[in-house]
Amino acid sequence: MVAETLTPNKVMRSLGGPTLAFFFLLLVISAALRAPGWVVPVFNSDESFLGAQAEVVNSGGRLYEDAADRKPPLVPYLYAVTFRVFHTTALWSVRLIAAIVVALTGWLLALEAHRRWGTRAQWLAGLLFVMGTVAFAPQDGQAANFEIFMLLPMTAGIVLAQRSRPAASGAAIAFATLCKQTGAAALLPIVYLAARRCGRRGVVLAAVGFAIPLLIVAALVGPSDLLFWAVLGNGSYVGADTASLYVIGMFLLMTAAFAACQAPLLWWIPSAWRDKERRKADADLWLWLASSAVAVVFGFRFFGHYYLQLLPALVLLAAGSLAGASEVAMRRTVALAAVIAVSFSLLGFWVKPFDSAPRYQSVSEYLIKNTSETDQILVWGSVPEIYWASGKLPATRFLSTGFLTGHWGGRAPTPETIEQATPGAWTLFMQDIKEHPPEYVLDTAPAAIRGSELYPISRFPEFSRIIKRQYKFVESIDEISIYQLK
Repeated sequence: MVAETLTPNKVMRSLGGPTLAFFFLLLVISAALRAPGWVVPVFNSDESFLGAQAEVVNSGGRLYEDAADRKPPLVPYLYAVTFRVFHTTALWSVRLIAAIVVALTGWLLALEAHRRWGTRAQWLAGLLFVMGTVAFAPQDGQAANFEIFMLLPMTAGIVLAQRSRPAASGAAIAFATLCKQTGAAALLPIVYLAARRCGRRGVVLAAVGFAIPLLIVAALVGPSDLLFWAVLGNGSYVGADTASLYVIGMFLLMTAAFAACQAPLLWWIPSAWRDKERRKADADLWLWLASSAVAVVFGFRFFGHYYLQLLPALVLLAAGSLAGASEVAMRRTVALAAVIAVSFSLLGFWVKPFDSAPRYQSVSEYLIKNTSETDQILVWGSVPEIYWASGKLPATRFLSTGFLTGHWGGRAPTPETIEQATPGAWTLFMQDIKEHPPEYVLDTAPAAIRGSELYPISRFPEFSRIIKRQYKFVESIDEISIYQLK
């Protein structure tokens, strides 16, 4: 008798889970729904910020020392590797990786849904997740942002923990945390599963698995830099002391918008809660959802893409409820989710709600034409698009003056935030521009971009003196003042 050749697809089918064909189906859907990403240059400033960081890294610079951010290092380095592989700095390249990551995350959710509730739940989980990721304002749902990359290792952690792999699950959550700090919130369900399935030993293994990747990355990028920029230096950003009625309004607005966009999922959550047996069996999912909700609220800055962290747990809970519902209910839910997803996808070609995209193209073209390959620049304000689009390296590690002014998005515009500046940022800033003075300084305050008008250079005497003594005004493009080194 001739032995049958076992392909990976046949092995997975024999195990009863989602096949490779199902993954490719999810990938096609993900790529189609993210079609705006193949043509729209920038969806939000996070993308251009990451793109500028990647250009610094690919030019031999180091994260934090040459391009600071208040995030862990994994996503900036992912951008850098992607740019190198595709030989481009166009953002479609990382959005392609994001589409693959979304499909992989959907496949893992389908795998877990099949284990719990069978084939119908598998299809529901995969499809609803992929569609749900774009059911946001385009600047949140289409961008290759931190959360999209965080969700894959986070979901892998839950899947591994359910299969009594505490060390591997802890390591997966570490990688999620290295994408964005709030990934650590998933430690709550991980520890619960480790304790329930493997006892105290499982909890220890999960902790060790979580610690090892963090320690390795800390050793590579510098322990003190990672600790300061990703943790200790974020006090003013995540603090509640600057919260206000504006923040409450944003919370209500963004939460209501999320609920409306994800209505096909949320409709089935109450039935999942009412079933006491299911609620007990799915305790890890409820812990995952609760910890994700805390992560969204943490810092009181309610950007739409923060809510992506809620999606995997919601998808599994909804899929479990739908698996036992009627065929009509299932079809209607999937159809509504598809209509919402396609509508927001089409919207991505034309509209970017809640954000006035700055006019950065003309000034970037000016820099390309009037600078040498080695010239560095400084953008005063928060327009990292200029660094990314011009391909010019920053003369200082700060790609946004938010570190210096204390002004970040998610708060009502006010000039009284300077006390919220990152500790030591001004010392580092002055050190950077004295060591390698920028050839051009671009002042975005006159253009009133993202609150920059509240922080004109004249408010900062030491820096203002440098501009007056060492620079000459050249011209203004789209109200952005251009100064050149004398």
